[in-house]
Amino acid sequence: MTTMESHPYQRGIFYTTMPIPPVPEHCITVDAGPVAFVIESRLLTNEVLRAQNIAGSHDLSAAVYDDFGATVHVCDASDGIEHLRFDCFEKEPHYHYIKNAEQGNLICRIDEVAEGDPIEWTLGRLRQRLPEMLDLAGAHQLALAVRERPELVTPAIDRVDELLRRAQIEAARMREQAS
Repeated sequence: MTTMESHPYQRGIFYTTMPIPPVPEHCITVDAGPVAFVIESRLLTNEVLRAQNIAGSHDLSAAVYDDFGATVHVCDASDGIEHLRFDCFEKEPHYHYIKNAEQGNLICRIDEVAEGDPIEWTLGRLRQRLPEMLDLAGAHQLALAVRERPELVTPAIDRVDELLRRAQIEAARMREQAS
């Protein structure tokens, strides 16, 4: 289910479901003090979702999932709860503000024409706007911790950069094998 904001230039679409969970065996975690960046090589197709038993929480008959790419999940290091997700997908790059208190998520499309490469754009957001984005997701204490400890977060983003590029290659390989 979706809900629309009341103004014509909405930020994204709010879904009253949580995002599709990551596949743990496709993930690598980068510790960054108060946050953990979880990098995933992601293949998102209806067949993959059925195999993961996602059908119970997501209506697979209503949409065709067929995309792939690198993903970074931004989680609270203390409890593992995800608050932001950046899907640097080949066809429809986008990001999520995960509103845990509301059990929903706001999905925003990345305009790759205006913004360029989704991985570069994502890395820029992690380096320059992470606390603000965490605040919008409702993770105020985590945003404060990131502001207070940038010396723990900033160096980890270089490792995230490297892993995102590897994940993009691996996701493309996975997509080719699935075809």
